[in-house]
Amino acid sequence: MTDKQNDKVMQEKLIEYIDQINVQFREPVSNIFASLPLLVNNINSQNTEKAMENLHSVYQKTYSILKGINNISMAAKLLENYCFDKTVVDFSSMVKSVFNSSEMVLPEYLDADISVDDGCFVDGNGSLLTVALLNLLLNSFDYRREDNVKVKITLKKDNGRCVLVYRDNSIGIKPETVQNIFEPFFTANPYNDGEPSTKLGLGLYIAKQAVVNAGGTIMVQSQFSEGVSYIISIPESKAENSVIFKNSTKEFILNRYSEIFVQLCEYCDLPDLV
Repeated sequence: MTDKQNDKVMQEKLIEYIDQINVQFREPVSNIFASLPLLVNNINSQNTEKAMENLHSVYQKTYSILKGINNISMAAKLLENYCFDKTVVDFSSMVKSVFNSSEMVLPEYLDADISVDDGCFVDGNGSLLTVALLNLLLNSFDYRREDNVKVKITLKKDNGRCVLVYRDNSIGIKPETVQNIFEPFFTANPYNDGEPSTKLGLGLYIAKQAVVNAGGTIMVQSQFSEGVSYIISIPESKAENSVIFKNSTKEFILNRYSEIFVQLCEYCDLPDLV
């Protein structure tokens, strides 16, 4: 392929992806615009129940827009090799707080079996790693096989490394797409034989780069219709007396703009408006 042909292919891919971004943002924004007149009419007619339904729709779609902006911004920085700050991360507390919080905001849909060794510390970016874990969970919901999503998470120390294994009961990944799932903008949907989905294709790319940023590796194992397993291995931190990044379930739940609510906004119980 000549340089000119390669440039044309890249241009076509860029245009295709810009169209995809347009679709992603147009739907929630259009929904908000459509809901506002209905909301005003319901308020004027004192139909409080219907007004609250429309208000909740606006609320949820606003979170969806924030999620898209955050993910595009994060992915753009990763693609440009932006130097994210690194510190010592209490990975044990992160894993427990992320999935315990997720169970709290997804009470009817998530069953998480969590087994975590204490004392797993890694050198990485806390925000990136948090979003990485949530993106694994989000994929389990986006490609769920049944209403209830079941995940099993184990974190153990093994020969100087912190090894996390995440398994779910999702539809799984088709063999022909497994090798591409960590590529940026890869949007093949296992439900429809590889045709483009409505997703941005950034979640697993961000997850992999967050792990790489911490000096680790991420592997995937899947059999279509049998769920997915991710194995994350990160070197233990050697730093001593350093500032430790640590998040908690309480922090996630009390902060209405936390990654929990933003990343899981399509599925979770959002915080009260007042």
